[in-house]
Amino acid sequence: MPGFMSASSASSDAASPAQSTSAAKSSRVCLNCRRKKKRCDKALPSCGRCTYSLEVCQHEDDAAVARSSRSPSLVDFGNFIRAGTAPMPLPVGLDPVLESLMGQQSPSCWSTLNSSLFGSLDSGEDIHLFMFRSLCDTVGHRQAVEHVAAYYFNSVNYWFTIVDKASFDIQVEQMWSYPSAEIALLILCMLLIIRTPNENVVSMDDGLYLSVKTASTLVQSKIPSSVSLTQSQLLIGLYEYSHGLPHQAYMSMGTCVQMTRSFGWHSKSFWSEDRQQLLAADLKLSSILWWALVYVDSMLNVSYPDQKLPLSSTELDFSIPFPEAFDQYLPGNTTAGYRAWQSNADDNTEKIDTLVWPEANSAYYLSTLLHQIHSPTNPPTAADRNSLSDAISVHTLNVMGVEWKHGTRCGAINTNFIALMKANQPYLLAGMGKPEQLDVRHVNIINSVINSLYQTSRTINSSLTVPQLATVAPPATFAVYYASMLLMSHGDNVLNQPDWLHKIESFQQSLRIANRRWRIAARYLNSIDIAFNNRLGRHMSMS
Repeated sequence: MPGFMSASSASSDAASPAQSTSAAKSSRVCLNCRRKKKRCDKALPSCGRCTYSLEVCQHEDDAAVARSSRSPSLVDFGNFIRAGTAPMPLPVGLDPVLESLMGQQSPSCWSTLNSSLFGSLDSGEDIHLFMFRSLCDTVGHRQAVEHVAAYYFNSVNYWFTIVDKASFDIQVEQMWSYPSAEIALLILCMLLIIRTPNENVVSMDDGLYLSVKTASTLVQSKIPSSVSLTQSQLLIGLYEYSHGLPHQAYMSMGTCVQMTRSFGWHSKSFWSEDRQQLLAADLKLSSILWWALVYVDSMLNVSYPDQKLPLSSTELDFSIPFPEAFDQYLPGNTTAGYRAWQSNADDNTEKIDTLVWPEANSAYYLSTLLHQIHSPTNPPTAADRNSLSDAISVHTLNVMGVEWKHGTRCGAINTNFIALMKANQPYLLAGMGKPEQLDVRHVNIINSVINSLYQTSRTINSSLTVPQLATVAPPATFAVYYASMLLMSHGDNVLNQPDWLHKIESFQQSLRIANRRWRIAARYLNSIDIAFNNRLGRHMSMS
């Protein structure tokens, strides 16, 4: 069996570890034998001693030199190609990388990590080099890796802006000479979140997902937590929430919470004004990642009501500042808040100095509402709901009023729509059969949200192409589902929407389209069908 030896063969090898049948020879002794001051037979691809001891046999002139002995003059991974495979072809007028991402061909090379890669870990291979090799084995050559990053920043990053592109570009450039496990893993997570799912494979059977999860666990076991690892874990959690894996997403969010705790983010002194002035850029990115965690965690809680998953431990005895609070300490930023968004609308995702993230406010509002609703001892009062609803409405109008470079911030807007419907829904029940108790204010808010979603739905159904699906945020799927359920219950009475059935049909079509990008949409389609059949059954039994 491979990996096991008989007693006789082991004894023979032990007596003469330098024996090798390879005819090829290196001009130098290997690094392991030189370090141990042992005789080396210089055999290629591995000397006898390294073969016996199950070590990676390396020489000074090897491209795969260990991280501890890296030198820019010796190492250049810029042209690293997947072993045993030809470079990805680039025919004129066709981008095979983007074609693969959109699922228009069968990208078998994008499905999973090569299992043979893990064998090198037994020999003590450096984790940074291992992850770099894993990235190249999965994606391919340098141009393909750059395509993945570019596609991510031109799609998901528009509404989930958690990576400072300027710093990331520098780190990727350095990776080709100095492999980094954190950056390689982050790129694999970018590939995971931008890839169109295979309709014939369920999420838990997706080879790339399982490989990225395995790689993430491996990297976390080898190196300390870092900002890059937190970004990777957030993308994994976002993928799991968006593709119908709520329990896995809940565990991923728990890991993120523990990372933030290890960074000291749960301490008020970490966010002191002195530190804000000295470390404005670092703290701004930390703030973005914190609210990204709250954002995914809140959406996970609200989007899977049947799972009854509790919110993660993100409630603190102080409030972590929003990202725009640090702009006053950054060079070139003379404005802050919504005015900064407006002035930087053409450059809001490139570098930390001008990076904006209105989703932070949306995460705060939704999280606050959910904590109030789930509180067993201190449920929200009518005044609490009204105050929060007003604040969300103002924030929504401010975001929608900005001329964003890359369209709307659909992540923030749809999250706000969900919060508005959830905050005002209880008042609809009070008006059923008792119109004198109905506050028209709440009806108008919900109708305004539903009508806005309907206009967007019509646009999606009539003109959305497959590449444009990349800019559709997962919260939109739950928003239209929630609107459909409200119309089914109240459309022909309290909400007074005579075309409620037509709107539900439009929302269903939008979910069918969104399901080509986010598998969570299929869950809502099924729920709408069940609810509609139940309503139809009740009407038939009453007639």
